[in-house]
Amino acid sequence: MRSKGVQRSKVAVRFAEYAVLIFFLLFLLFPLLIAISTSLKSTAEIFANPLGFPRSFYFANFTNVFMLTDIEQAFMISTILTVGTVLGVFITATPAAYALSKFKFPGKSFLITYIFFSTTIPAQLFILPLFQIYSRLGLINSLPGLILIYIAVFSPFAILLMRSYFVNTPDELLEAALIDGATRLQAFWRIIVPVVRPGVTMAMVIVAMGSWNNFLLPRTFLLDINLKPVTLILPTLQGQWSVEWGMLFAAAILISLPILILFILVHRQWIEGLAGTGLKG
Repeated sequence: MRSKGVQRSKVAVRFAEYAVLIFFLLFLLFPLLIAISTSLKSTAEIFANPLGFPRSFYFANFTNVFMLTDIEQAFMISTILTVGTVLGVFITATPAAYALSKFKFPGKSFLITYIFFSTTIPAQLFILPLFQIYSRLGLINSLPGLILIYIAVFSPFAILLMRSYFVNTPDELLEAALIDGATRLQAFWRIIVPVVRPGVTMAMVIVAMGSWNNFLLPRTFLLDINLKPVTLILPTLQGQWSVEWGMLFAAAILISLPILILFILVHRQWIEGLAGTGLKG
């Protein structure tokens, strides 16, 4: 009887755990379901039935987004900014993270503290002086110029995140590679970085999301109408007196698809990164 009571209590606890998880899952999915539902409704049905499922799928919202906006060019601009930022952060932040985790030099603690506090500084504090500097240098409406800003903004967080993985890598890996005749640079890129690939992947995905979804910086430094990334497409669907809600949600879904596809492709590495499994075996 006692064993049955214990089993029943375990089942009750397990049921409660799943119930809580399902509740939070539905809570998180509700805005997404509303966005998808609204994007498939006509304007009349949106106001008549804002929270319900569409009676019939109205795909004209998606076609109108392509017809009435320059979303194709915006996708290209955002792709250039995102890929350039990820490559720049990967090339610069990865060695910096390793150096801060393994090398000993004067001022190391101060440098780590400085990088940490730099992640807390909002862009609004430096955007005005930076705009003045960029105006004098002729870097307004420059994609490489904006990529440099992105790299500077996202590198501190990437350095701190990847450093937490490099700290757990054994020094013997580098020593063995050096004994085998590899240079320190070759050992780093060919041995050390692949070992902490989940952590590096996690950092790069976060950087890609941040650069793809950024609104303030391109709004400030890309004044040319032909250089709008995807985040600047959404305001064009909002008129002075009305908003095309169906097209707005359709555009938002289209804009979110690349990041969703990226996450699907690297979700295993992402999960390993969250679990802290920088080393296997």
